[in-house]
Amino acid sequence: MIEIKLKPGMKFKYKGIDFICLDVINGNYLAITAECWCEKRFNDEYKDGCNNWEKSTLRRVLNENVLEDHFNTEHLITQTSDLVADNGDKAYGTCEDYITLLSCEQYRKYRDYVPLFEECMWTLTPWRCDTGNASGVRSVTPTGAISNYNAHSSHGLAPVCLFNSQALRVEYSGVRLEV
Repeated sequence: MIEIKLKPGMKFKYKGIDFICLDVINGNYLAITAECWCEKRFNDEYKDGCNNWEKSTLRRVLNENVLEDHFNTEHLITQTSDLVADNGDKAYGTCEDYITLLSCEQYRKYRDYVPLFEECMWTLTPWRCDTGNASGVRSVTPTGAISNYNAHSSHGLAPVCLFNSQALRVEYSGVRLEV
């Protein structure tokens, strides 16, 4: 087997999960799942601020249950997500996670590598943060358009991770990459 370095657009497996490398950041691999895992609500609560990724039900599920069941934190690096709203409002600030979603800005940057799914895919970008309108979250439609949906809706979940290249060995066995 030959050890290789991942490049954007390359597919690999991690613990049986198919990922696509989006970028190499400081030698580490930013990757998105190649399939939507399921459809989930962004937040189970419906009230102002339910579109804030840091306080969302989906974030808790990914960084508690999913992290524990499917990942080794030694293989991941925490990422800082910018929670700036689509209208530029920065009220939600930033947060750090092992597992996150793409922001709309990241989707635009990595669009050539992000698969289009049969279902809409959540981003972590809120539509707005102001009182009376803080329930909309941006999603990517099956055609690749960015649209606005209520955080209480169910849409596709495509987790994003930053893999620690020093802790992983990616090997090529002639057919597919395995991690």
